[in-house]
Order: sequence, then structure tokens, then C-alpha cells
Amino acid sequence: MRTLGRERYVNELSPAHPAAYEIEEGETVVVQTNDCHGGVVTREGVLPPNPPPANPATGPIEVKGAQPGEALAVTIHEVKPADWGFIGGGGEGERFTVVDLSDGIATYPWGLQLPVKPIIGVIGLAPPEGSVPNNTPSDWGGNLDTVDICAGATIYLPVAVPGGMLALGDVHALQGDGECCGTGIECAAEVTLTARRVKAPLLQSVYLVRGEQLMVLAHGDTLDEAAWGAVDVMAGLLSRLTGLTDTEARRLLSTAGDIRISQIVNPKKTCRAVIPRRAIPEHWPFA
Repeated sequence: MRTLGRERYVNELSPAHPAAYEIEEGETVVVQTNDCHGGVVTREGVLPPNPPPANPATGPIEVKGAQPGEALAVTIHEVKPADWGFIGGGGEGERFTVVDLSDGIATYPWGLQLPVKPIIGVIGLAPPEGSVPNNTPSDWGGNLDTVDICAGATIYLPVAVPGGMLALGDVHALQGDGECCGTGIECAAEVTLTARRVKAPLLQSVYLVRGEQLMVLAHGDTLDEAAWGAVDVMAGLLSRLTGLTDTEARRLLSTAGDIRISQIVNPKKTCRAVIPRRAIPEHWPFA
């Protein structure tokens, strides 16, 4: 299995970036990622002056054969955090809270111990034009900060340029829904993943399958915009999958689904609409 090193990274999703790596469709690789500050935070929790731009994402990774109009289905097999991480905004004079991550346990300085549940904060493909900074979510991915983007999940990202140009980073060893203080436990990591082409995706925006839950992600300048955007996308998808009217689909989502906050701290806010397989058992679109 190949390892793609963290030394090659981008700070934005953009079609202007040449591929740092090429992989075959269906190939499983290990992707090394930097922490959100590129490895410059010290074990004492100090961020040096003039740090590099935040959220470096390893890549871009060209998936051979991927074409615009398709999606890349990225299955996450494992997210292995480094043995320590940090929490905090890192404002002037502020030290980060350093957390030991040895043996899969997050040990806080005051003695609390919690099992790690690592997630990928930034993952996405190049947009058709322009760029998406790595601190921002978009329909092509980006800084999604969603706790379900973890081992065992498959995230579907729309392809806008040949090869897709996947990039990922900003792993959090532990984060709650909302990421309310602005960070999770930020850490370097190794992510084992497989990317495959989907020639007829369900959506031309980001969606996610974890276990027997289907999720669609939406973004907005406010939480209301993000939440109602997720409702609209999921209602439309449910109508197409099941033949229900728009009203019936919304009533199904309102009674059998969830709207969850992914993050409230980025330049655009992210929410996800979730529908369980049991709500559409005869129309579940996955094997």
C-alpha cells in the first residue's frame, strides 16, 4: 500500500494546482496529513509568530479516469491520529491546550480521559473555477468539520475537473457537533482511504453514507440558511428516490430524519440532513 506524504499540500481547493500525487481508481492508499497549523505548534502549546496558512490539505491527488459530472466516492477505512494534539484558537498570547493521544485515549491536562473518535475536517475536490480556501465549506467539499466523516464512512464529492484533485487534512482526534470553540483536538494523522468513480451520482453536491444513514451537507452564511438548504436538498432527493411528492418527502424527513449542525465557526456554516435506511427501505440507493 502506498503512502502519500504530508509534505505536499495545498491551502485551497483549485483547478490551478497540478497533481501532487496520482492514484488508480479503486486503489487504497495511506494519506499523511498535517495538523491545522502545519506542525509548528510546540508541545508546550505555543504557536510561533508568522505561522503558515491554516488547514494545509495533502494533495491534490489525481484519481485517474475521474471526469466532470461524476462523483468520487471516498471510503475512509482508518483515521490514525498522532500521539498528541491541541485545542484552542491560539490568539495572541494564548496557549493551546495540549492533549495526549497515546493508545487511543485523549488525556486532558486536568486528568480527564476520553476515547478518541478521529474525523477528517477538510476534504474536497477542485471546483470548476476559482478556489475554495481550506477554512471554508462548499459544494465540492472543503472545511466541512463534520463528525460523520470518519472511519467506516463514504463521502461522495462531485467531480468538476479531470482527476477530481482530492485534498484532505485538518484531522480532529475528537470533536463535538458544532465545533463550538473553533477547534477540535487538532492533530497530524494518517488516513487510509479508497477512491472510486461514481458515474451517475445522486447529487452534484456533497453527500455521505455512514452505516445505515444517508446524509446531505449544505452551507450558508447563517445556520438557518445551512439548515433549510439541507432540508431542501434532502427533500428533493427523497422525492426522486421514492416518488413521494415534495410535501410528503418533507413530512417524512420531519418525522423520520434529523437536521444536525456540523460546524458554526467557519466563514460559511454547515448543516446536514440525515435519513435512516429504515425510512426508505425499498428505495435505499446503496448496495
